Amino acid sequence: MARTPLLPLAALLACGDAGAGSATGTTGTLDGPDVIVNAVTEELFTVGSVTGDDWDIFGNVGSVHFDAESNLHILDNQTDQIFVVGPDGSLVRTVGGSGEGPGEFNGVTRFFVARNGSYTVLGNGDRRIDLLEPGGNFVRRINLDPATTGMILTEAVFPDGSLLISQVVRFDWNNVAAGFELPEEESRPLWILPFPLDGDPETLYHAWELAETEVVSGESTPGEIVLYAGRAFEPPLDLDVLTDGRVALIDSTGYRVKLLGRGGEVTGTIERPITPLAVDEAIREAERERYRERYPQASSDAPAAQVVVRREGAESLTFADEVPVLTGIKVDWEDRIWVKRTGPTGDGDDGPIDIVTPAGDYIGTLPPDGLRTPDAFGPGGLMAYIESGDLDVPTVRVVRLIALEPQG
Repeated sequence: MARTPLLPLAALLACGDAGAGSATGTTGTLDGPDVIVNAVTEELFTVGSVTGDDWDIFGNVGSVHFDAESNLHILDNQTDQIFVVGPDGSLVRTVGGSGEGPGEFNGVTRFFVARNGSYTVLGNGDRRIDLLEPGGNFVRRINLDPATTGMILTEAVFPDGSLLISQVVRFDWNNVAAGFELPEEESRPLWILPFPLDGDPETLYHAWELAETEVVSGESTPGEIVLYAGRAFEPPLDLDVLTDGRVALIDSTGYRVKLLGRGGEVTGTIERPITPLAVDEAIREAERERYRERYPQASSDAPAAQVVVRREGAESLTFADEVPVLTGIKVDWEDRIWVKRTGPTGDGDDGPIDIVTPAGDYIGTLPPDGLRTPDAFGPGGLMAYIESGDLDVPTVRVVRLIALEPQG
């Protein structure tokens, strides 16, 4: 498939400095060096506190979404409740709550809000889908059969209400010992569960992945479960849905954003000639240190348990040969694609962020110390970030992106 033609950069961003490790070529195009832009933002409000109003004392904020009216929808996983916050930060209404009845939720894992404010809520061990109309009134519940449709992990909802799925787990009732298992598929498959969400998922796309390597697991003692440390720098599989129903997806080691049609065909690609980092000992040690921070070893005076779950130490990590250039993508309200790049030591959180369009326009690059990709985009430049306040209290901070100004 030929690359999507590149369009000229907006005149506003026609100048800028090249970032470290950026490509050489014509400034202001995807083939050229980074054009660094700084974000001008306005702080709007933050909700979530220990001593605030009763409604904003959150247990755990799972995810957030905006609707077209600029309302922010916040899921508290601990209470199975959705809080709808208006543009001024005040509570508009609550939706759901724990229970089994219509309009009540049980173990919400993910939820999605359409631009018109309607809901798709997944819960009960990924076996239940609740559909609610704008305002939160109950419409329909679909209970998935673990033996046929299977339990699903939903990544996104298409504009027509279909689900984009990255995992399907089925239970073999005829062989209980077999337990839960994935359908046998090559590579990393993506499925569509067509609306009205009845029937079997349809395979959309097979994402690329590295060849498997031999797993050498650490020794365990009786009553102990040891979790494999894994292989660092696996190519990511990340995606988001455009308003026209296409999927923007990354699954490569290089800089390549694929655009998928509804039939799974690649309708275009967005690429930059940025070479992946070769994994050397310095990068390996930096990743080991990040692993130690993520999974600290349990103290020796921890309470005894009948079954102990232990993760292997950082020394058991294995490594791919290259660090993938990209680590994630997200589509904003205007269909611009925020492409997150890996940092110089392989860290997925401290790299620059490119902003591009599906047509191949290059808007510019946010520096590593600049604005980060939010947890949710909204209309008019709204952006929401899930954070932790004092005493690790969950908060949601809302800002407005006013402009992207060229550096210098």
